[in-house]
Amino acid sequence: MSQAVPSTPSTDAESPVERQLRLWRGHRRPVAPDEPMRVLTERWLCPHLAALEGLMLELRHSVDRDLKDGRLTFPRRRHPYPKGFCREITDAVFDRLGKRIAVPDTPVTETLAAFVREGGGLSPIWGALRGSYFQNAMQIGTLYVDAANDTVTITKPKVEILPMEASGLEPVVEVAHFARIAQVYWGGTIWANTVFPRLAPVLPIIHIGPDGRMALHPDGIGVFAENLSGGCRSALTFLEQERDSGRILPADAAAALAPWRSRGTWFEEFCPMPDWGRLQACFALADDPQGPYRSVQGFLDLIEAVKRVGSA
Repeated sequence: MSQAVPSTPSTDAESPVERQLRLWRGHRRPVAPDEPMRVLTERWLCPHLAALEGLMLELRHSVDRDLKDGRLTFPRRRHPYPKGFCREITDAVFDRLGKRIAVPDTPVTETLAAFVREGGGLSPIWGALRGSYFQNAMQIGTLYVDAANDTVTITKPKVEILPMEASGLEPVVEVAHFARIAQVYWGGTIWANTVFPRLAPVLPIIHIGPDGRMALHPDGIGVFAENLSGGCRSALTFLEQERDSGRILPADAAAALAPWRSRGTWFEEFCPMPDWGRLQACFALADDPQGPYRSVQGFLDLIEAVKRVGSA
């Protein structure tokens, strides 16, 4: 989470933290198409879908070439490129698309420039795709445009363009929804974070990957912000569901997290076995607008803690 907390609220009633959370809540969330956007899409884009697909494929191939030739670098992943690189590919293609639209040099880029000038929407989006995995893509008007369509199943076409309603992409705002998709997509096991009570309201999930690596989640800015804006009730619901089903992080896994106590004050409080009274007290503080989770300084300290975990 690299965005800075603004120094002044946007309205008299909105605190700096509330404003930042409001901005993050919409981060990459798909937008339900309205009638004006449908009209713009029908006018400017639908007659040129083949050309649009060709442009997206051209941009994607340029990313592939630059990565292969060393002009572009992506972080290391568990799987070889392109598997698992949907965020990086989408961002690189989106950046190149913006540059082409700014200085249009083909009929299709001129069409896109006109579409944007008239109010057409163009943005990167993220969500759960067809109930099976997380996916980054683009929304152009009422179209779902995926230039990283081969990052889960590498034999698929690199580019897919569909009406948003037919794409199967849905926003992820609830912690339990995030956990369900993560379990299917990432494999490994999902557990409730009861070992770090202070972090549980904002990072309520422990994921143990197939390789044994452990991480705290959710790692989507929008899900993080939606949960915190709601007083962390989404996280509490997830933890209570896990508790009621009798699922508790195994003792050996909890012990493996003990060294994380050195990562700062948000990690110092460590409970190998669930302390539900302490967890409830932390959730009560998370719902307090002046408490340590949503006061300006508390929020800044929290974001630094999240950065150290590497989960946002």
